[in-house]
Amino acid sequence: MLFVSLEDFFAQASGIQRISREQEKDLALCMAAGDETARETLIRSYLPMAANYVRRLPKEMQTLSAAYTCLAAVEKGVDTFNFLQDSETFIHHLSWRLRQAITRCIADRS
Repeated sequence: MLFVSLEDFFAQASGIQRISREQEKDLALCMAAGDETARETLIRSYLPMAANYVRRLPKEMQTLSAAYTCLAAVEKGVDTFNFLQDSETFIHHLSWRLRQAITRCIADRS
């Protein structure tokens, strides 16, 4: 995904609906079979969550770089998470990844 500005990132994220756990599992099965569209759908469905984490940063740290760092965290989360397990939800796993990404942004900025 390519964003022209931070406002573009927020605008694209605002129009996306979250998917259900069952839809996550269905998309994960398709993704395991090699469907790249399923992977993109999963990543895109969690774009609003990444945008929310960027919005919570101090104003001077809300940059396109921070948005791309959070997007990379979402991509890594989708690629590494086992959606077919029942113990941990993806949103919990993703929130951990996003907190780590934000911490890295803050540390790199200092």
